Amino acid sequence: MVRCQLFLTGLLGLLLFPVQAQESFPICPFSRITETHLVETWWQYQHTLHVSSQTIVHHGETDYASFLHFRYDLTGEVSTVGQIQDHPWRLSGGKLFFPYRTDTVFCVEQPDPGTLYLTYQSAGQQEDYRYVFRKVEPGATPFVRPWYELPTVLVARDKLRKQPVRNKVPWWAFWRRWQEPPTEQGPPPIRIQIEVAGGGYYGGINPVYRQFVKINSEGRLIREVQTAREGLMTTRKNIARNELEAFVYWIRDQGFFDLAREYDCTEQLCHRRKGEQPVPCRFR
Repeated sequence: MVRCQLFLTGLLGLLLFPVQAQESFPICPFSRITETHLVETWWQYQHTLHVSSQTIVHHGETDYASFLHFRYDLTGEVSTVGQIQDHPWRLSGGKLFFPYRTDTVFCVEQPDPGTLYLTYQSAGQQEDYRYVFRKVEPGATPFVRPWYELPTVLVARDKLRKQPVRNKVPWWAFWRRWQEPPTEQGPPPIRIQIEVAGGGYYGGINPVYRQFVKINSEGRLIREVQTAREGLMTTRKNIARNELEAFVYWIRDQGFFDLAREYDCTEQLCHRRKGEQPVPCRFR
């Protein structure tokens, strides 16, 4: 009986520990930053600022190379002096739950698109410090693109040349083949590329870990879905150019480009579902 009580006491303490750790952190100021602002972004650590005195206490550009990458599946990468680690991340009420250096909870702010602030309190002291990051391109970081993500390829085309049109003429009248005026080829088709990433929930009977659809300008469709039960499923198809253009026109006629960039919950039930760690959806 005593062992059972001790076990239940220890189990209750483990269950309440994350809640107590989150509640012990001070309330963060109001912030409009959402997961959309962090998904698929890369950041380089600049310096640490003592907030009250506005004094820089640590520089990182030369002696302390550190980078962050927030993935669309709510996992992130941290590179510190060449050492790379993966951690889950979550954003709620202006707080970022993400292990970085010696802290796991930060007040997150983004004063401009190219700067990120992560504010924390030092252990044992009621002093606020702030990590300052600068937004960088993926190629400037040590992170390597996973094998299942399609690379970005830039293709350079030669300029179109004027070529004569050779009609069928008798073989003996070869000089007539060059009498037709040259005609210029039409312009190349408009480049179309559609990408949809995310969607679904981690919870439930069959949680969705990742979902990705891409259609390139040549009509090649690649769809990858990974769930807990079925694993990774890949579908590849070819779509005719006229069908792809008809689909694009349908998207335009439905007013997709008139929609807002992001939508948030307005009902309490919707806010409760957000706690189930939904996979954010991106479309471009």
